[in-house]
Amino acid sequence: MDIWERLQNLDRRWYYIFLLVVISWPIVKPWGLPIKIGAETRKFFDTVEKVPQGGTVVVDVEYRTDSVVEMNPMLSAVFQHAMARRLKVIVWSGVDEGAIVSQSVLKPLAEKLGVTYGVDWINLGYKPGGEVTLKKMVDNFYEAAAYTDIAGDPLDEFPIMEGFDSITKADLIVSLVNVTPSPAQSILKMIAIPKGTPLAVGVGSVAVPNEMPFFSSGHYKGLLAGLRGAAEYELLTNNPGNAIMGMDAQSAAHILVIALIALGNLGYFFGKRKTALGGAGTLRGGGVS
Repeated sequence: MDIWERLQNLDRRWYYIFLLVVISWPIVKPWGLPIKIGAETRKFFDTVEKVPQGGTVVVDVEYRTDSVVEMNPMLSAVFQHAMARRLKVIVWSGVDEGAIVSQSVLKPLAEKLGVTYGVDWINLGYKPGGEVTLKKMVDNFYEAAAYTDIAGDPLDEFPIMEGFDSITKADLIVSLVNVTPSPAQSILKMIAIPKGTPLAVGVGSVAVPNEMPFFSSGHYKGLLAGLRGAAEYELLTNNPGNAIMGMDAQSAAHILVIALIALGNLGYFFGKRKTALGGAGTLRGGGVS
């Protein structure tokens, strides 16, 4: 049995071992493969840059634990960008796991950056109600937030909330979405369009086709599209993190798949050729005898 026959008959479990090794390599030691910045991510970055120092960014976390690989890097990069520009960040979530997910990202990051809870940022936690809550956030933000943050402490105790009685006072709303129906589209319909508050959106890869038309129309002032968008944003903000590392691992997996397809085709070609030559030799031998 030659090498091509062995490759064609290789136990499939070896492929999973190869995949594990190839993916682990760039995670342990990132390759830093070049990433071209897309127009959607560039516009997102420019929109955050336009918020005046001391301005307020409201971040709506609309994803669960099944989306953390794609979405957490977006949240981390947005928060670091805002803190670097000395903006205030008010975080809330309209989905049940969003509050826990956001707190697990932001609390250690805030400690690392040395920013103060209640002054530079605050997490309001899970606020159910969908569009009813959005409507109330326009009319009376404190009431919509049930007057408390994620820990149940009164909002009027935190300097960051002073005078913030309507979401329309935000300089920018950022909605990080990977659920359906899209909360970002509700914010667009109920706040961004009628009230003129800028809205930038980050979405998981599967949701990009559903949200892209609103960026193309100019209604979204920026769009982070999946892990690739998060990696591009990390590059723009000079905060390389899990998204760039994840893109390296993803690229490594793609390279392996291409290599295996190429080897498979070569094995088939040479195996078929060997069979044909063997058959021809048999015919010639039969003629001589």
